[in-house]
Amino acid sequence: MAISFVRRSLLALACALSCGLASATRAEDGAKSEPVQSPRSSKAEALLVGSSSINHSLGRIIERELAHLGYRVTRKGVPAAGLARPDYRDMNEILETLPISKRTAAVFVYVGMNDAQALWLRPHERPDPSHTFVSWNDERWDELYSQRAREFFERICQRGAQRALVLLPVDVQRERLQTRLSRIRALQAEAASDSSCAVALSTTGDVGRFEVRGVAMRRPDGFHMSPKGAEVVWERIQDAALKLVRIRAPREEHGLWCGAPRCG
Repeated sequence: MAISFVRRSLLALACALSCGLASATRAEDGAKSEPVQSPRSSKAEALLVGSSSINHSLGRIIERELAHLGYRVTRKGVPAAGLARPDYRDMNEILETLPISKRTAAVFVYVGMNDAQALWLRPHERPDPSHTFVSWNDERWDELYSQRAREFFERICQRGAQRALVLLPVDVQRERLQTRLSRIRALQAEAASDSSCAVALSTTGDVGRFEVRGVAMRRPDGFHMSPKGAEVVWERIQDAALKLVRIRAPREEHGLWCGAPRCG
């Protein structure tokens, strides 16, 4: 009988401990009933937007680097994108469809390669309804292009992005296009400096080095980057770009980005 009593006592004690643990577990679960954000949902965001180079090696490299740093990245490359021909590709409309908010640490922008041409005028830009284009050599071209670039960059800022990083067009092997791109680079840099969050980064430095140790830096068309060419461009701007993504540096700190006259 003594043994039975001891066994019953031990069973009762075990039951009490087990039931108490289950009750504590249920109480703890009840205290944690509110949804908890996953690590991924709490990540800062980054966006890459621009012409077809965003779909190719340059865009993929930047996306990989940002993802490695912990950013949730959206990448949107639009073939033949630019600011000169909104009748063909309206980058403002495309921008409105993309996720930009106060959670967006940075928006990388790459446009301009397709802009060395006549500007199509929106109806409100036409002094004469019958004039739908402004030619490359027209004195109004620079003013209109700069205004469009500034408005595009500023729209990114106003939607909440902490920083817009404007990657100025890369060097190309076509001499005529390279000359025209110098003008576009300067206008984009000026527009970025006039915005509230945009910074222009010069990508130039390949002239005379379009082939290194037998490896082409450009594709056969002369302006799209080869995989190696994209790596070289990214290595050139990586330190400045990532510093600007991580730290919202004061705009007075020169040297991290270009001013209009220096971006060439």
